[in-house]
Amino acid sequence: MHIHRSEKILSWTVLTVLVLTVLIPLSWAVFTSLKSETSVIAYPPTFLPTDPSLSAYKAVFRNQTFASDLFNSVFYALAAVALAVLLSAPAGYAASRFEFRGKRAVMLLILSTSMVPAVALLVPTYYLLDKLGLLNNPMVIIVLQAARLVPQTVWFMQNFVDAVPRELDEATQVDGASHWQTFTKIILPLVRPGIAASAVIGVITTWNDYITVAAFAPEVAYRTLQVALVNQVFDSIGITWSYVMAFAVVCSIPIVAIFMLAQRWFISGLTAGAVKG
Repeated sequence: MHIHRSEKILSWTVLTVLVLTVLIPLSWAVFTSLKSETSVIAYPPTFLPTDPSLSAYKAVFRNQTFASDLFNSVFYALAAVALAVLLSAPAGYAASRFEFRGKRAVMLLILSTSMVPAVALLVPTYYLLDKLGLLNNPMVIIVLQAARLVPQTVWFMQNFVDAVPRELDEATQVDGASHWQTFTKIILPLVRPGIAASAVIGVITTWNDYITVAAFAPEVAYRTLQVALVNQVFDSIGITWSYVMAFAVVCSIPIVAIFMLAQRWFISGLTAGAVKG
């Protein structure tokens, strides 16, 4: 009983430390965004704003390119995730249900492609796109971001399909269903939580992607909120920290909202592939 209580106390202590580690910087960012610039640079610094103001947020929404930056972020994220899931779901089903020579080697090769740092491919990809005249092309950005998501998504989908009993496949095929019909009518509805989990992870990854858009779509018309946020730091006029923090908070809100809305599916999806049926 004493050991169980000690483990419980230790668990709560660790969780409390982790939560505070996350909440303190977030709280500092939010409170900084509510301060005037004079209060931000005052010494000694204060944690809470003495005279809270939404002026920094008003400045963010009044930014001339904010609407287009937001649209590009949403468009790239949703399109890249949709493309990645569209390609990965059938591949994951095939990897789970079909046996072929070199299957494990192929799966490891797919996974290994996700281990190559994006920076290592930056220069050759840039020169290739430049020669083909494909810089500042939204479709290219979507394909590149989807390509980064596909390897891990294929492995996720394989694990999710593995959790579905093979007897269901056999029963439908006895009734004359093809593999494609089995996949679309039986497997896909059962692995929807897994698809949702993969989609949430993909949206977060794509939403936070800076280097792809900054390198391959340098024109302002094609940039995202993340690129615009970083550009604030390199502004020649100087950094307005209340504005930068307000911008960062606004950029984070859509991801937090998506996670909160899909939390139930996200958690069930992550645990769906842990135990095979």
